[in-house]
Amino acid sequence: MTRSQDNPSVQELFLSELVAEPNRYHLYISHACPFSHRVHLVQSLLGLEDALDVTSVAARRHDQGWEFDEHDQDPLHKDVTLLSSLYERSRPGFTGNQSVPVLWDRQQNRIVHNDSAELALQMATRLLPLAKTPIDLVPDRSSCDIVELNQWLHTNINRMVYHMGFAPDQESYDQAFQQFFAAMDTLEHRLRKQPYLVGGKLSLSDLFLLPTLIRYEAVYYVHFKTNHKTLAEYPALYQYLVRLTQIPAIYRTIDMAHIKLHYYYSHNHINPTRIVPQGPALSWLN
Repeated sequence: MTRSQDNPSVQELFLSELVAEPNRYHLYISHACPFSHRVHLVQSLLGLEDALDVTSVAARRHDQGWEFDEHDQDPLHKDVTLLSSLYERSRPGFTGNQSVPVLWDRQQNRIVHNDSAELALQMATRLLPLAKTPIDLVPDRSSCDIVELNQWLHTNINRMVYHMGFAPDQESYDQAFQQFFAAMDTLEHRLRKQPYLVGGKLSLSDLFLLPTLIRYEAVYYVHFKTNHKTLAEYPALYQYLVRLTQIPAIYRTIDMAHIKLHYYYSHNHINPTRIVPQGPALSWLN
């Protein structure tokens, strides 16, 4: 399997091969994080609740990193209030990036995975025997195309909105802006010809694109200045979003209030007032 570059500094520490054993793993995500969302989508679509259950960190993030609070508590470790504690328990003295998603192995009592791209791939393949709804998201005949497209999406779409939102200067923003919207045009043309990104069926690649589209109108368009076009100005992409979010297993993974609170509160270097906007009204989410 091709490893992504979500968090290269810790790949050797936390990337393990998953084992298809019921109730062995616990998945920590952030409902706000699009990289967590791709993993949560796999879990929900395949019906892997019995194989691994899910906990989200709190929406508000402070200087100490991802937290748990009274609304979002760690069910396995009652004394834990910071995600960093789980990293420390897994690797004492660890000082790397303490990211989500995180897969906790109950048997080994430690983190065994934290790379979202490969974790989504392994869940969709190695845990498929445990799925209640065993959709083949990575069919053999398309697996190379899916992995390649996922890497392209990660670089040009999923990460590029952050390069715009966190750009340190105008030139960096302009470069990211051009690259992102060129990629959006490519996707629009692709989806005018076919209903899904790879062939005629839902695949893992769709679950890489979808989290960015879900956040586009409510967060990225204003907060990250992705305001070249509204999503509705991409009719194929917009109808694709509407169609996929009508799938119950996809819809129930979306917590827009959590998403908005996280971005507008936690990124106080972008939004120093921490005011969370009431809008926009999203017809596809009602």
